[in-house]
Amino acid sequence: MDPLHTVLLTVGLFAFTFLSPGPNLLVVVQASLASGRAAGAMTGLGVATGDAIYSGLGLFGMATVITAGGLLFSIIQILGGAYLVWYGLKLLRASRPLDLEAAPAPGRADAWRHFRRGLVTDLANPQTVLFFASIFSVTLRPDTPVWAKAAAWLGLVAASLLWRVLLCQLFSRAAMRRGYARSRRLLESLAGAGLAAFGLRLVYEGWSRR
Repeated sequence: MDPLHTVLLTVGLFAFTFLSPGPNLLVVVQASLASGRAAGAMTGLGVATGDAIYSGLGLFGMATVITAGGLLFSIIQILGGAYLVWYGLKLLRASRPLDLEAAPAPGRADAWRHFRRGLVTDLANPQTVLFFASIFSVTLRPDTPVWAKAAAWLGLVAASLLWRVLLCQLFSRAAMRRGYARSRRLLESLAGAGLAAFGLRLVYEGWSRR
């Protein structure tokens, strides 16, 4: 396969997953609606960083180190799942009013908090590394040039970041935030329940693998 086609196919396969519901989508959308564009962007940057880490591990054949480790895989699942349960319950209990004024850029502490939330949410599911490894197994060959492999990885990271930027741009718009404010309790309850359920599944799977 032509190296350029390899890069495009790799990024294209990854892009097909963007609209599938999951915790990564939820945390970016929720941060954008609740705290504005800058918060959503930092959360998205955290998610994209997690994708960069796991796709890098998948590219360099480190997926088996995590998945075959047994105990390490279980620990990542349990701790990551526990974090998602905690954050989901936090959303379920949230009831503060939403400030619809133009959200200022978050301070350093707030920016780090949003970035960390996106990063931990992405890293919470170590099965993601298997997903990236499966993409590379389809699109890359032993004779694929190193530059093409690097370009494929950079393309994945760029696509992940661009998608999250588009999400925060869309969901931080005033009309979206006004609608969110009217149904905040319901929407945060749904988001919290979804994150908690996904976290419980990770904890259960991690505990069962011990």
